[in-house]
Amino acid sequence: MRPRMVVGLALLLLAGCDGSKTPVSNPEDAKPDARLAGVWRFRGEDGQVSYHHIGQASEKLPAATLRVVSITHKEGRVEPPSEALMFPTSLGGNTYLNVIRGKEEQAKALEEKGWKAVDSYFICKYQVDGDKLLIWFMDRDAKKRAIETGRIKGVIEKRKFATTVKFTDTTENLARFVAQESDSLFSKEPIRLERVK
Repeated sequence: MRPRMVVGLALLLLAGCDGSKTPVSNPEDAKPDARLAGVWRFRGEDGQVSYHHIGQASEKLPAATLRVVSITHKEGRVEPPSEALMFPTSLGGNTYLNVIRGKEEQAKALEEKGWKAVDSYFICKYQVDGDKLLIWFMDRDAKKRAIETGRIKGVIEKRKFATTVKFTDTTENLARFVAQESDSLFSKEPIRLERVK
């Protein structure tokens, strides 16, 4: 994924079916990562600037669940805000984000029906280094190869305009797979954000 395509963390929710049916860990067991809270800025090579406001999502959801509201500025325009919900997972010394659609309807569905209301998670790796937030997106080709070779369960569905690649394995198997594959499953270059507040 090219940095110029990045409009923020909330773009992850646009992945739709191209994610995972299950998260890398149980959201109820997730531990909050206070380092993520605040306002983060992304500067694109094309002059695009986006701000990502991250904070606790709701008192009715687990404490580790965060809401991300992203606002993008480009060529004198302000794009409509986008939202995502996410929670962190620690595996083998690395940290990951389980990101889901964050519209108000999704938050209400989570509060009413629990996490079974979520049909797709987008998994990425992250690292907080002082006032820098680095995010690695999952490498689509590596993901596709893993499914094709049977290392993890998933579906590859060719559609008219795109191909969907989605993990369908259990949370336990996904966690084991992500921990084993580690860096080889994610992009080589991270998206870099800097803390504003």
